[in-house]
Amino acid sequence: MEATDRTSPSSSLQAKATTRPAKPADKAFIVALSNKVFSVYGPYRGTVSQWFESGVTLTFISTVGGRPAGFVMIGALPAEHEEQTAAEVLAIAVTPEFQRRGIGRELLLVAQKGAENLGVQRLFLHTARENLAAQKLFLRNGFRPVQSKTRFYPSGQDALLMVKELGKGRDPI
Repeated sequence: MEATDRTSPSSSLQAKATTRPAKPADKAFIVALSNKVFSVYGPYRGTVSQWFESGVTLTFISTVGGRPAGFVMIGALPAEHEEQTAAEVLAIAVTPEFQRRGIGRELLLVAQKGAENLGVQRLFLHTARENLAAQKLFLRNGFRPVQSKTRFYPSGQDALLMVKELGKGRDPI
């Protein structure tokens, strides 16, 4: 996966972000940010660490000025049929100081390209029903809500399942 350089035109503080595959040295940042932003939903610090170490996820880091600014992690699911493969956006987070600068969008695009390179045809994710900012990001990037899940998160919050079909000519669910 190639690193990408993009800046958000909507940001008054133009930050040049670079996105690259995560390295083992990035684990501390990923775990710390996960603990900061996901702890309200449950013990995701350990969960995200396990996902990262599993060897079955793709994880990308966005940096600004050499500093980590966010990450996205996807996991592929075994296909029921050869022509139907899916991957889940397991986690996506941007540090508060770098939010609303296009980094989340860039991370989603890189995750999508990574999934497509694996032959994935459908990308899905879960987001908290009350996380309207995340839902707005996902909707703007082609995800559509397909199901509400009651008490989905370990701390009891409801979730919204969202799906995006990848590639041209794909049939929706």
